[in-house]
This record gives sequence, structure tokens and C-alpha cells, in this order.
Amino acid sequence: MTDRRSALRAAALACGVALAVGPAAALDPQQFVAGWPLEVSAEAEVFDIPLTAEVYAYADSVEQVAVLDANGEPLAFFKRNAPPGAVTEQRVTLEASPLYAESAATTVATIGVAAGDRSAALTVTQPPARSPGVVGFILDARTVATAPRSLELDWRVLPQPFLLDVRVEQSNDLTVWRSVGSASIAALKIGDTEVRHARVPVAADAGGYYRISASRAVADWYLFRATLVSGAAEPEMHLTARAEPLAPSDLPTDAQPEALYFDAHGALPVAAISLDFGPDYGWVRADVAASSSLAGPWSPVAYGELFYALEFAGQRFASPPHGAPPLAARYWRVVPVAALRNERFDLVLDYRQEYLRVAAAGAAPYLLAAGTLAPEAGADATFAAVWTDLKPPVTVVPQARLGARRELGGPAVLVTPLQFPWRKAALWAALCGGVLVVGFMAVRLAREMHSQPS
Repeated sequence: MTDRRSALRAAALACGVALAVGPAAALDPQQFVAGWPLEVSAEAEVFDIPLTAEVYAYADSVEQVAVLDANGEPLAFFKRNAPPGAVTEQRVTLEASPLYAESAATTVATIGVAAGDRSAALTVTQPPARSPGVVGFILDARTVATAPRSLELDWRVLPQPFLLDVRVEQSNDLTVWRSVGSASIAALKIGDTEVRHARVPVAADAGGYYRISASRAVADWYLFRATLVSGAAEPEMHLTARAEPLAPSDLPTDAQPEALYFDAHGALPVAAISLDFGPDYGWVRADVAASSSLAGPWSPVAYGELFYALEFAGQRFASPPHGAPPLAARYWRVVPVAALRNERFDLVLDYRQEYLRVAAAGAAPYLLAAGTLAPEAGADATFAAVWTDLKPPVTVVPQARLGARRELGGPAVLVTPLQFPWRKAALWAALCGGVLVVGFMAVRLAREMHSQPS
């Protein structure tokens, strides 16, 4: 606790020194479109502000954001992602060995007696021998040093779709088994494409053996291999938002006739996208692109990606979210390239949770203000550099709560006022006046020259 508070004081002191060297001018809250009052602990020297979709809707970038104290003084801040960051995934593929077992005979030997006048013949008929059947599959994971969080199964391709419940057990000696996970796996046919749901979440230990068994028999189903998936860190926190379809009157003049356009109402830091078909079922193969403006340019996100939601054997299956490249875009375009069924859908955006880390160097209460043309707004690079160099690093920082949004200056503050260019007009007037004077002098000189006798 002492190291943490010392580091917090060091960061606050560094920000105070930076502000003292170059004091920031106070900002009028009316210079911003909207604001949110902040609830912060009185003892906090540094705090985080979680950014919501509503904040993104009022600021195109962090340069249009400021955190103001009670006197309108901007506080130093920088933008950061939630720890611990992206997952470092490890994958180990193991070949599966079939586990055979002979089923018990359901019939017994039959005895027949043929009697004659002087003798009798005894006949014993044995039931036909049964070939052993596959009752499960074994994975040898003794050399795997990390504990997996899921298994991805790879099986023989079958001509017909199927749904199967599987159970995963683990053992250290092939004698005592404990259940570590179960899930439904499926192979679905959508058009000419086979879609597999093959991941089974597990809570297992490192090493040992795995036994995979099915709840029922599926003709010719055979497991080839399984991939053990483990991760060294938890994934970063994500939020979801639904983009609103644009009305025909709002479409760009060069809109593609078959394209669907969506407005996220803010430049969200999108990590993945998906299509929600609602309570209905449907699928579509589409190209997806994003842009900060309806006029473009458009950045490609997906080519010919298959999105679907359907029901099979009483269970609902949906395509996983499609990962997007790092971008922050407001407008989205979905172009069906092979519509198969039900093109009515919503665009769902999965975006990263971002924060503003703020140095509480001013007088409370604080206000998060967004949407401005003031050059004094924006992040503080000095604070970001100081925080990065802190030793020991600070891992626990209190979070501020955003109050209800209040309108400040309104959208008019983002409109650059039209001012008459007096300085340019004066310069042009002086130039024109000079030209007139020079012209007048030239005419006068020419007349004097003509009036002199030759």
C-alpha cells in the first residue's frame, strides 16, 4: 500500500510540475457539446474514467475531450486500454487413439436334439462373434506443460449434418477418471459450406490423459485429433453496441444499391463484428467495410464472410464474431455477395473498453467534457510518459462513475463561425491602392512627356 501511494503521489507531483511550467488556460464548459459529472473518491490522486458509447458519440477523438475541475482548469490525462491486454494463446495438437470395447452378447448358445429310433444327435449352435466397437478416444497429453481451457475436436467429414453431445474426462493413470468438461458439437451444412462447432470448454490440469466419449452413436463418426488450447492471460474487457441502419434519405449519393449502411453514432474502437438475425434464422455471405465518413474512404473488414444463425436438433447455433483490424470507425457498410436466406439483420459491434487515466490535481467536483474545437483540450503526453516510467508500477487505480449526461454548448460549438477576413481585405485594399497610385503616376508622367516641346 505504501509503494502504491508513493507512486500515485509521484505521478501527481510530476503532473503538477508539468502544469506549473506550462499552465493550461481555463476552459469554459460551454465550449463543449456535452458533459458528464464525475463521482470520484476524495482521497483519489489518480483515477480512471471508463469511456462509454455515449462519450464516443460526442467526440471524434480524444483531442476533443477534456476533464475539467471546479474552476474549469483541464486535468492531465491519457487514454489507455483495460489490462491485461490480448490473450497469448498456446495450441498443442494431439492425435486421438480409439478406445474399443466388446459389447455383451445378447443371445446364448442354442442346443438342438435330433432323436432317431436307435440314436440321438445333439447340436450346439454358438452366437456369431461380434466385432469390438469404438466407445471413445484417448489423448496422451503427458508432455503438455500448460493447463488447457478448451479442446478443439477434428473429426472425419460426414455426408450428413449431425449434432452430438460429448464428454471429456481426465486421468493420470488411465484408471481413475474425472469429468472436466462437456459440450455439444455439430457439423452443419449452409449452402455448399460445412460449418463446424467443435470447441469444448474444459477445467483441466496440465499433463495426463484425456478420454472423449459421445452420448450416442453417429454412423461413421471418428475423431482424428484434438487441439488443446491454453492462454497465459485473460482477454481484455469488451463491450457491445448495435449500429443503427441508415434511412434511405441519409444514404450517400454514391451508395451501392445492394449495400446496407449502419451508423454507430461514434468512432468506437471495434475489435469484432457480428450479424444478429433476431428471433428468426438466417444466413448471408457478405463483404464488410468501415469508414469515419459516409463519403469514404472505406476500409475493408471482411471479404465473403459467412454470418448465420440457425436451429439444428433443437439447439441454436450462430457464427462467432468476426475479428476486425484495429480501427475506430463510425459508419459501416455490409454488401451481401451471396445472400442465402433472410437479409434482415442488425450489426453488432464488439469494442474494447478504454479508459482515461486522470491526475486529480485540481479542485473537485470534476466534469468530463466532450466535443470541442478548443486547442487546449486533449491528452497530456507528459503524464503518459511519467506513468509508464513509474517504479514500482501501479496496478490498482480507482474508477470514477459518470453521472447523467448534460448538454453544455450544444452542437453549435463544433461549427466554425464565419468571420470576415479583415486582415486579408486590408492587404488586398493596400495592394489595389498601390496599383492605382502607380497607374496614376504613370499616366501623369506620360502626359508631362507629351506636353514638353520636342
